[in-house]
Amino acid sequence: MNDLNDSDKRRHPRLKHRAKIKVTPPHPSGLFFANMRDFSESGLFLLCSDELIPDINTTVEVQTTEFEDAPIRATKVVRIEPGVGFGVEFI
Repeated sequence: MNDLNDSDKRRHPRLKHRAKIKVTPPHPSGLFFANMRDFSESGLFLLCSDELIPDINTTVEVQTTEFEDAPIRATKVVRIEPGVGFGVEFI
């Protein structure tokens, strides 16, 4: 039996950081803002209501609102926590 918890299995350590993130799904009319819970070298976890969570494997663009002209990054939804939010991996 493996006693490692999720954080011990991760490729990259997670850093807790709060920031507002602009999320642009494949259909730009679905643009919304989410709050980042944490991030790593490989992705982010975003807090939002269930009705905003894209499906697994959906490609979405993310951009922090913390500073002007922040880079836009393409990501893929890789994990969903119902009632909490979703995790994306940079692609």
